[in-house]
Amino acid sequence: MEKIFYNEAGKAVAYVAEDYRRTIYLWNGTAVAYLFDQGHIYGINGKHLGWFKDEVIHDNDGARVGFTSATSPVPIEKTRPRGEKSSVDEVRPRWSAPPFPKLSFQTAGQDLADFLSQGRVSRPTDSKS
Repeated sequence: MEKIFYNEAGKAVAYVAEDYRRTIYLWNGTAVAYLFDQGHIYGINGKHLGWFKDEVIHDNDGARVGFTSATSPVPIEKTRPRGEKSSVDEVRPRWSAPPFPKLSFQTAGQDLADFLSQGRVSRPTDSKS
C-alpha cells in the first residue's frame, strides 16, 4: 500500500510508491527521492535529504517536515487526484549521510514539497545566445 505524506497544514503533497526503490513522488507525479535502508531519504540526485522515522519525515537538523495520516498534527484534507507518474531519472550515487540528529517536535520552516524537491536531478537549461 502506498504511503501518503502530508505537509504541516494537512495537505497531501507526496507519496511513496510500492516499487523496489520505494520512490517518493510529488503529488503532480514527479519522482524526487526514495527511501533507503533504515529510514534515510535520498534525493534522486544522490543528496541526503533527511529521515523517515516513526511515520514522520525529519530534515537533517531533526525538525519535522512531513507526516502520514497517523502523525499529522492537524486534520488532513480530502485527497485530490494525483498527477501521472513521470519516469524516474537515473539515480545518482548517494552522498554520505550526516550523523543522525536529535529529533524534535519543532516543524521546519520549509514546506514539504520544497524539501523533497531538493532531490530533483538538475537539468541544463537551453540558453539562446
